[in-house]
Amino acid sequence: MATVVAAGVTSHAPNITARPTIPDMGQRARFVAGLEELGRRLAAARPDVVVFFVNDHVQNFFYDNLPAFCVGVGDGYWAPSRGGAEFLKIPARRLPGAVEWGKALHAAGLAADFDLAVSHELEFWDDVSVPLHFLLPEATVPIVPILTNCVAPPLPTPRRCYELGGFLRAFIERRPAGERIALVGSGGISHRIGTPGHGTISSDFDLMVLRSIEQGQGHTLAGLTYDQIERDGGNGGQEIRSWIAVLGALPGHKGEVLNYEPVPDWLIGAGTVWMHV
Repeated sequence: MATVVAAGVTSHAPNITARPTIPDMGQRARFVAGLEELGRRLAAARPDVVVFFVNDHVQNFFYDNLPAFCVGVGDGYWAPSRGGAEFLKIPARRLPGAVEWGKALHAAGLAADFDLAVSHELEFWDDVSVPLHFLLPEATVPIVPILTNCVAPPLPTPRRCYELGGFLRAFIERRPAGERIALVGSGGISHRIGTPGHGTISSDFDLMVLRSIEQGQGHTLAGLTYDQIERDGGNGGQEIRSWIAVLGALPGHKGEVLNYEPVPDWLIGAGTVWMHV
């Protein structure tokens, strides 16, 4: 069977790179150091494929068509595109995709009663581009993106995201021996964008999420409701579904928090966690 050789979760925000100078440069330095450490550990694990759980920012899907989950099966993805690169202040580049791996995952998901959408063409901005700028600087390892609707209700429940992670783990275990797979989740933690309390960070919520991961209690996060997350973590906190999917693939596994910084200039509680696989 294939092996999960590395896993981690991290926050994303456009201003991490778009605004490289912020009032508290120590916060940025500590967060970037954590991302770079996660990148070093990923590289040392030598994955053949990175499965990347992420939410779409209405770049690929709009409100008239928001699939709960979508698997990318393209041979490559702009992350960022040239327009995105100008805004994010990082180089435009095309990440390689793992076409056959993604197609096999999609087919297996349908057979397992996960109604996964599929896309041959996806483009990413900060959701993928910013974290992978630090995690995969060479852009040589192919990725399989799995997009989750975290934008507009109805959203898939955290429990369903956890179950999707469990399905992914079972799929990996049926893959050919010798395959080395890494899992990454991108999103969260608390933030409020364009809603009452815009820009408010909830450190209590963030620390609860991080403590749960440290203690191997991913199932408790899977038990959160939409309303609980919205109240305590804001509409941007709904993005922790990407983290929960990774935890579902690693039930009971504990995480090591590499950093946590509530950064007003990024409008988020920013965290990075390495998962012990």
